[in-house]
Amino acid sequence: MTELAYMTLSDWGQEGTAMEAQGTRISEWLGKPPFVAATPSMKGYPGSLDREVVDSIAPAPTDQAVVEIQRLHELFREEVALPEPVIVLRPFDESDCDLIARLVREQLLGRVFVMVHHHSYPIRVWLDAMQATNLHTGTAVEAAAPVLLEAARSIKGEDYNGLSSGNGKAAIVQLVRALAEHGHPVDPELWTRAYFAVGGSFRHAATVSKLVTEIRQGTKHRVRDRYRPEIYDILLERAEDSGPV
Repeated sequence: MTELAYMTLSDWGQEGTAMEAQGTRISEWLGKPPFVAATPSMKGYPGSLDREVVDSIAPAPTDQAVVEIQRLHELFREEVALPEPVIVLRPFDESDCDLIARLVREQLLGRVFVMVHHHSYPIRVWLDAMQATNLHTGTAVEAAAPVLLEAARSIKGEDYNGLSSGNGKAAIVQLVRALAEHGHPVDPELWTRAYFAVGGSFRHAATVSKLVTEIRQGTKHRVRDRYRPEIYDILLERAEDSGPV
């Protein structure tokens, strides 16, 4: 199983006062070098902020090998997990984030540290959904409630045609309302984390976040009934049958 950790860029730098100490903390967590550093693009990498991050973690050039995120798959041989720890540098594009999520899901990466450009970025929400360790605080976010994960599975089951309209939108709206009636917060990040936790994509996660935000703000979405009135009890029973996640 892949071990995950992260830190935001601001927590790493702290206005130029903490890069060395935080780099050491990250290096100690990653373990023995060499490390593979995966950057969104090699263009402009020399002299870049990404290079500065890597150098703070692995100062010796022999301790680092740098590739583009989309070329990580070239490092695998016969679907065997990559033995070297990986540093992923400020991923943002959906294609890069989805690739990282797939490699983690398929257990092709052993130990991965992600430098997150900003706390608000979707990759940070995904990392929290995976219960990654925030190396700045030393903590990890608790898993979503089992009934919420069951609701997220139902939403994921509708995402093949998108979630912004039709059955996908109806699933989100009705399930958020149903769980809210039983005390579950109408919280965009909470629902997005649950969707990520069951294997949801970054593209559809953005729609989940958008719709839940609108519901919280009071938007009255008109959707066709997708579930029976007792859907909460059905989800709760499924969660109890499936046991601990």
